[in-house]
Amino acid sequence: MIRFQLALLFVWNVIMIHATPSPRPTPLFGVPQRIPALQVRGGSVVEPDTLEDVEDILLKAGAESKLVVIDFTATWCGPCKMISPVFHELSDSFDDVVFLKVDVDENPDTAAKYNVSAMPTFLFIKGGEIVDRMMGANPTKLQELIEEHK
Repeated sequence: MIRFQLALLFVWNVIMIHATPSPRPTPLFGVPQRIPALQVRGGSVVEPDTLEDVEDILLKAGAESKLVVIDFTATWCGPCKMISPVFHELSDSFDDVVFLKVDVDENPDTAAKYNVSAMPTFLFIKGGEIVDRMMGANPTKLQELIEEHK
């Protein structure tokens, strides 16, 4: 059974390494679309552009005592691509939780501030404090931690 799981994981990683990354949304009328950093609501995944955007969201969510789950990811990371659909499904399931997705290559300041060096890494922040951290693409553990801290 373990050999089968390892083989499956290997095949999945090979497929995901060769998959093309999805492009960012195209600008409207030539102006880049800015993510509304001050809008803090559950039910969707927000992709902040800067460390300042992340801090603004954390400040608002902290004032409302909401859990914030940050997915630190990279376009070249196979396990990140594997867990991304799960992360989006969880954002639909937990309306009272704020979900952020931070690309470490596009937003290195945020990754550095939170000492993220492996992807995927998930941070669980509530009231401005890191309450948990998870490294790796484990959908079951991710859901358990969200349920535990929400």
